Amino acid sequence: MDTHATEDQQIAALKKWWKSNSGSIVTGIILGLAVLFGTKAWFAWQDKIARQASDVYAVMMTALQNGNNQAVTEKAGVLIADFSNTPYAALAALSLARLRIEDGELDAAATQLQWVLDNGGTDYVRDTARLRLARVKLAQGDPDAAESVLGNAGSSSAAEALFSEVRGDIHLARGDRDQALASYQRALASMSEDFTGRALLQLKYDDLVSSTAAAGTAQ
Repeated sequence: MDTHATEDQQIAALKKWWKSNSGSIVTGIILGLAVLFGTKAWFAWQDKIARQASDVYAVMMTALQNGNNQAVTEKAGVLIADFSNTPYAALAALSLARLRIEDGELDAAATQLQWVLDNGGTDYVRDTARLRLARVKLAQGDPDAAESVLGNAGSSSAAEALFSEVRGDIHLARGDRDQALASYQRALASMSEDFTGRALLQLKYDDLVSSTAAAGTAQ
């Protein structure tokens, strides 16, 4: 716009510009408001879903603590079916797997744990499912499947000690005592002294050392 134009010329030029561009400006404002309110509505809906899932999960955990396995199964099923995109669904599947393991239903437990691996969100939850599924495969007498489940996981994970322990179990199931001992040693080296499962791991390691020494003496 010419800075030397008269005030009337400037007003006339602004009116002409507005007439040419007002439609696109209004459209832009409307679209911007739609995005703003649409985003707010989406977050509100997400928050509502999260609260509902949290409520169902709280009921499930209460049932789990009270030993009401039927209610646990029911509420876990709701979380997995209706709230699969929330973190509570994976936690529910882990709880279901635990119950199935306690009942000796290893195939059913494996199904739940695989679901977590396929759908779980956080690395911690997926590591937990991976470890448990590997142990289920070992209990089913399939060390190859257990090793496949572990893959390369745990090499730089907070769960490194637990992965090393399970790898030791896999080697032992195959009769490879030396590799089992090496894995148990790595697990013990990575595990804190006050870790809950350390006593059992130390027992497995000591027993394997003793049996390996006895086998060497017998030869």
